[in-house]
Amino acid sequence: MRSYMKETAKEAFERCLQNVSLEEKPDAEWVAQQYAVEQAGALAIKEAAPFSEERERITRQCYEMVDRLIQARSRQKGQSVAAYGAGESFVDLLDQLIRYLHTKKPEINFFEAGVGTGYILRAVHQFGGVHVSGCDVCLDRQLLGELSSCCIEKTLYAALGELKDGSVDLFYWNDVMEHLPEDEMEETLRQIAKKLSPEGLLVTVTPSRGMGPHDITKLAAPKEREAKGLHLREYCYYEVVEQNQRAGLQPRIYAVRNGDTCCLDFEQGEARSLAHAAAEKRCFRLCKNIPVIGGKSIRKRMMCRFGWKAIVICGK
Repeated sequence: MRSYMKETAKEAFERCLQNVSLEEKPDAEWVAQQYAVEQAGALAIKEAAPFSEERERITRQCYEMVDRLIQARSRQKGQSVAAYGAGESFVDLLDQLIRYLHTKKPEINFFEAGVGTGYILRAVHQFGGVHVSGCDVCLDRQLLGELSSCCIEKTLYAALGELKDGSVDLFYWNDVMEHLPEDEMEETLRQIAKKLSPEGLLVTVTPSRGMGPHDITKLAAPKEREAKGLHLREYCYYEVVEQNQRAGLQPRIYAVRNGDTCCLDFEQGEARSLAHAAAEKRCFRLCKNIPVIGGKSIRKRMMCRFGWKAIVICGK
């Protein structure tokens, strides 16, 4: 009798990569192709052992291909990709935090995980008294220009190994946390906590799970309730707070986004953060099982009060 071996997630991912085409096509086909790559890549990443070289290799391959797809699709539409998840509101947030940290020390060490096109790193580099550095699994060094020399082309966990303990005053990641495998999250956050200086802050910006999915899934499979692409796990605000607390970090400053600005509460920050997390947790538990009806979810309407983005600022 002929025996059949089940295809592994890694083999399925490699087969998917071989079938990718960068030729011009209708927009719906671009979306479907990216979704297929992200789905296969996500499964292969999850199948690989935590912090392994195999997982790092698969992650790099997947992001390189997705970037090629996004760039090719953008060229066909006559567009350019300026920034992934970055914007003026977050530059405003970082400006306020750096001013606050400057009241404690004259020179600030800023580190960004997931530098992307360098939008945030370039903006922070213009501030006085700030030394910038960062990392990403894939770097476009030509696009980063002079900032390329202060960036590490590795996964976040590997890059953290090159930083001195207690050396980072402001650690920033925007739309990165949701890309990490769940089985690496706790240890990664513990390592971030070790790299923070005594007055250091960790700024997490991540799409709110209650309003998702937020990756390519929302375009390719809008009826899905959870992300199936490279957002390996999306988080609610309260979940981000809980993850930070397990790593020994506590909310310090409360942030609320309002258009192109961010309002920070320094004095009551911790209390407001915990109250917000508790309220969101109750709301999410109440409505998480509400089905999607006619393409619209009551859950999303209820969760809208907590915002599309979770912004959590923690320290030791």
